Amino acid sequence: MLTPSEIREKTYKSGLGYDKKEVEQFIQEVSEDYEKLLNENEGLNKKVKDLSDSIGYYKSIEKTLQKALVIAEKTAQDIKDSAHKEAEAIELEAKANAKMIKSNALKQSEMLEHKTLNLLKQYDLFKVHFKNLLNAQMELLSSRSFQINTLDFSYNESNETQPEPIALDNSDKEVKEDVPKDEKTGAFEFIAIEDEEI
Repeated sequence: MLTPSEIREKTYKSGLGYDKKEVEQFIQEVSEDYEKLLNENEGLNKKVKDLSDSIGYYKSIEKTLQKALVIAEKTAQDIKDSAHKEAEAIELEAKANAKMIKSNALKQSEMLEHKTLNLLKQYDLFKVHFKNLLNAQMELLSSRSFQINTLDFSYNESNETQPEPIALDNSDKEVKEDVPKDEKTGAFEFIAIEDEEI
């Protein structure tokens, strides 16, 4: 390929004029080189245009990615803030529930303690009443009403063979009169039973 300096320094044979063949050959070489340059220049221009288009495309992608990144960062921050707020709300709710559960547990504990004390008082009261009842029954069993007069169960002979009753002096009468009417014959009424013949 001819360089610009070769074109400027090109010399022709001197004479009456330039050699036609040399000039035509030189013009041919220059036109071929110029055509090549034009083709290369066109190709380079096309490549530059393609590269410019690609650069523009990638720049638009870069802008889109930057916007997406900004949106993603904002979304991530929003999610983080929302999660933080939700966590705080859950924590507050959990604390409130725990406080309520604790309060209910304390109330139930106090109620159970109150019921237990009432049951203990009722148990002590029942013991006192039962003890008084037992003491009253023991006193009743020890009283003269539950004493058995063995004379009431002695064998009585028939009226014909029975001796005459012996008169008691006044001192015995006074003693018997001191005994209540119900207790003179004991707590049980004696019924005479005749022996059956076998």
